[in-house]
Amino acid sequence: MAESYDKGSSSYDRALGFFDAVYGFALTLLVTTIDVSGEATWQSVGSLLGTNASQLASFAVSFVVIAVFWRQNHHLLERFDRIDGVTIWSNIAVMLFVVFIPFTTEAIGDPALRHLPLPTALYALNVAGAILASIAMYQIALRRGMVRSTLSRRGRRAQLLSALTRPAVFVLSVPVTYLAVEAWDTSTPGQLFWLLLLVTGPIAGRWAARAAVPAGPAAIGG
Repeated sequence: MAESYDKGSSSYDRALGFFDAVYGFALTLLVTTIDVSGEATWQSVGSLLGTNASQLASFAVSFVVIAVFWRQNHHLLERFDRIDGVTIWSNIAVMLFVVFIPFTTEAIGDPALRHLPLPTALYALNVAGAILASIAMYQIALRRGMVRSTLSRRGRRAQLLSALTRPAVFVLSVPVTYLAVEAWDTSTPGQLFWLLLLVTGPIAGRWAARAAVPAGPAAIGG
């Protein structure tokens, strides 16, 4: 096996520190997606919200999205016993998508682009790509022995299928967005489609939890 770094070593901690810094940088970049100017805009809170509501809403959504990605990454890495070059690069692949979120956030926050499907579709694919890259990173770490798993094979498959429901919702929102723009000249239904996660997430999570039965010694070694 290629050189790896045990949990608690300086090399392991430096890798985690780098990951955390990138997520923090992506969160900071979100501020640049808000463009508020003009004296009339600052006359009152109503004027501010009336002219910039979509920008502020997209900022809030993406702030939560990136924060959740960071929390999930932190949670996954807590399960690692060690890390190697392959898992480091697979984590960097996740961050490639994460640091792109401020760019797509600016597009969906622009009210002048609401009648175009591409901004919403690109944002959905951006988030789906980040989720899929995160799933791939963890699966790679499992296969390379970086993570000690106490789940049976059935439990691991259930967890994987549960995780895949999240990017599936974002990918399915793309055709919804294009159909909505064609029918109503707005991409908002495509964005509202993401709320389906509030239903599919808990359902998939409960199903995976029931399947995640601790494995016996034979299953762990299998």
